[in-house]
Amino acid sequence: MNLMLFLELLAVLSTIVFIQRGLRHLLVRHVGKKALAEAGKRAMMKLPDAVRLSRVEFPAWTNGGFVKEQAEPLLRCGFEDAGTYNVDRMPGVFLRILCYPEAAVVAYVYDHPQAGSWTEMVTRYVDGSTNSFTTMAPTGMRNPDWFRKIHADKTLPTNRIYERFLALRRQRGMVPVATADVVSDFEATYRKLASWRQESGISPQEVAHVAVKWVREKEANAIERY
Repeated sequence: MNLMLFLELLAVLSTIVFIQRGLRHLLVRHVGKKALAEAGKRAMMKLPDAVRLSRVEFPAWTNGGFVKEQAEPLLRCGFEDAGTYNVDRMPGVFLRILCYPEAAVVAYVYDHPQAGSWTEMVTRYVDGSTNSFTTMAPTGMRNPDWFRKIHADKTLPTNRIYERFLALRRQRGMVPVATADVVSDFEATYRKLASWRQESGISPQEVAHVAVKWVREKEANAIERY
């Protein structure tokens, strides 16, 4: 969900001329903060309240080799393959899901046509909280207190990431997981996260973090091309 908002913010920010005319200076001025707040509101308007996963037998992967590379070590660790799905409100996005019921872990390998591919491992708890270990780079967006996200090194094999997640996640109160429930669990968690985001909104500071990240990436890409 944070990724959807992140991409929507990038689309909105790319249309705001002041970003290209000295972002760091304008952030401290009233006009800059007002524009950032407006960008956040415009991005929020495009956030779906809910998403639905549909199983796909022959996905049109953007990064199929990477997805396979991420999934295979987990299968060797004992994960069950729960299938590949598309996301109805995210065109071109595919999601391969793997589940390890005995360890109370679900792994999601994402394939996104713009953002690339990454892996996320999740354990849910009886108090409604979630621990997540993800190889997606930080976006600058906040998470609710009940969703603890740890960032992992994308270069590590997923079996090593899994071992580290087992050690770092909270050890008490884990909810048992079943392969048959992974789709409904994903959809329910998305609804909960979207509801939290709609209530909390997007702060100008969050938009600024995303904007600075975007500008730095554009500058780095320009240097590489030069």
